[in-house]
Amino acid sequence: MKNRRGLSQVIGYVLIIAISITMSIIVYAWLLPIIPTPDIKCAEGTSIFIKDAAYACTPGAETLNITVQNNGNFNVNGYYIRVSNVSDQNALAIIDISSRIKVGGNISGNSIIFNNLIYNYLTPEEPNNVRTSSFDVSGYGRLYKVEITPTRIEEYGNKKKFVGCRNAVKEALVCK
Repeated sequence: MKNRRGLSQVIGYVLIIAISITMSIIVYAWLLPIIPTPDIKCAEGTSIFIKDAAYACTPGAETLNITVQNNGNFNVNGYYIRVSNVSDQNALAIIDISSRIKVGGNISGNSIIFNNLIYNYLTPEEPNNVRTSSFDVSGYGRLYKVEITPTRIEEYGNKKKFVGCRNAVKEALVCK
């Protein structure tokens, strides 16, 4: 009788330990997305600027031709492009026109990329380090501003990550 009672106490302890380990695994899996991760960002000195922004606002044939140039210290893979149809130049440009590209790049998600998602294509050393893209912007009304944010491929932990930089370039649009 006494041996059986001791055996049931051991089984009870094993069950308590198994339940506590299971609960800790569940809590860890639940908290894992909440734990902050290192912020992936572009290398300091990544920059592009708008060399030319030609906006044709003829009704039914509205187009925007953007020429960007790499004037930073690092190669650039592409850019995010947004426009604003609000005349206030301090208003945020929230209309994403990347899906309306006609010429001058490929679409990856909501970004314009120059070549592919393997390496950074637009180099600062290139003699003609400019790229021109053309967008169909019909249906948005009169546009007043364009904002471009450069993107890069960065390596973090032996993995290549697509990163949007924080330094957006803004340009007022003049209807031609």
